[in-house]
Amino acid sequence: MQGDARPVARIPAPTIGGAALPLIAGAMAASGLDAPAAFAAVGLPAHLAFARDAALNSIPLSVFTALLQRAGTQLPAHPALWRCGREIVEPALRGLFPAGATCRSLGELITGVLSDLQRLQAGTSMRLDVEDGLCLVSYRIIDPSIWPRSRDAEFTLGFLHGIVTRCSGSLPPGTVTLAFEHERDSGADLAGESRSEPLHGQPTNLLAFPAALLEEPVPADLRAPALLHGGQTMKNPEGNGGTSVAGDIVEAVYARLGQGPLDQSTIAADCGLSRRSLRRRLSLAGLSFRGVIEDARLSYALWALRETHLPVAEIAWRLGYDDQGAFARAFRRQAGISPSGARREPPKA
Repeated sequence: MQGDARPVARIPAPTIGGAALPLIAGAMAASGLDAPAAFAAVGLPAHLAFARDAALNSIPLSVFTALLQRAGTQLPAHPALWRCGREIVEPALRGLFPAGATCRSLGELITGVLSDLQRLQAGTSMRLDVEDGLCLVSYRIIDPSIWPRSRDAEFTLGFLHGIVTRCSGSLPPGTVTLAFEHERDSGADLAGESRSEPLHGQPTNLLAFPAALLEEPVPADLRAPALLHGGQTMKNPEGNGGTSVAGDIVEAVYARLGQGPLDQSTIAADCGLSRRSLRRRLSLAGLSFRGVIEDARLSYALWALRETHLPVAEIAWRLGYDDQGAFARAFRRQAGISPSGARREPPKA
């Protein structure tokens, strides 16, 4: 920030465990994609696409999203990454996520898979909520600087959609609702694949379906013991814990970023802390709650202004400002430029 010497709240570097790479390479091949070419294009050694020792590595999440993005360019008019997500359901549940070994209902399975995913892939937010008879499963990368990531969102929601339909059978059109954080950027027919017209430019990536489906039983062939590496659970070696005393608090703020106002009580509850403990941890790291919020808002605003066509008023609302003018003043104070000026700047390479 301009002229501000205080510590800046940063998200621990997001990573993903390498155990997922061979399965994803196989799903790419099954979906008509050239996995080795996609791996090479983002600087990943080709052997990581197939080697058993891939599990010993972790890679930056930004490289992983670039891998999926590059793979998607091979068949730009086809929903290849959505299909990859669905293709990976059975091998992932049998060999990557231990939740598939014990869960009896769809609700238990999705809850377990989200927990396993959170450990495998640091720097992401995954939630399951039930509201008004609907199950809402949301997923997003919490670091706005990791962009583009549209194919990653399609891959992940395709995977979750595959779990739902694998347990529930063929669902009537309109049963499932899809929402994506990214604006539509390809000609892929996801509506035909999912039997639902996706919404784009939303605050988060979301899969919604009737909550009654959570009681559906998990097919026996999806409850096989984990097979990879002698049945050992595949986890991200980096873990998903904060790298500082306040790391989990900063991540909790970014996890809710762009979805309206943020307050201490909500973030403290997300972290399992009291408000007093939250403030104490931030103080030990030389941070304040207000400073963390300001840094997070600036990061999201820069992304939204440069990478989307969202109206400034919508960005202000998503960041919890009372009006567009308050947002504009705060943005200029922090960034040294007006929102319209930032929007005119060329996007990052």
